[in-house]
Amino acid sequence: MTTPRDPKKMMHQCTAHAKGTGLRCKNNAITGSNVCRNHGGSAPQVKRKAAERLKEARDLALQKFVDYLTAGTVDAKTTLDASVKLTELTETLEGRVARREEQLQNPYANLSDDELERAIVREAESITRGTQEA
Repeated sequence: MTTPRDPKKMMHQCTAHAKGTGLRCKNNAITGSNVCRNHGGSAPQVKRKAAERLKEARDLALQKFVDYLTAGTVDAKTTLDASVKLTELTETLEGRVARREEQLQNPYANLSDDELERAIVREAESITRGTQEA
């Protein structure tokens, strides 16, 4: 008999399964996605989509906060605190996605001068080898 799991934990558990055993991955999924880093959560398109989902969730939550605030169900301080935290989380993830996409477009951006020089020499050598073979 299987023991019931904590629903909060299951919501954040990776949904990937092992090919050999069929068992579900026990890692936590990245925020806004349903897979962990080992199963594709580090891919740029997954991170981008996760950021979009978080942004949509934030917008829905902010609308709910406005509804609660106008109904008098929640005080303004609680609404403001939660709104700020949601916005910070979303902007942090969006910033990470944007930085990662920028790095993918310019793989030399984070190299030191020495590393950049070596990379240029390697590129020149590979281009030279390619023209000599033709």
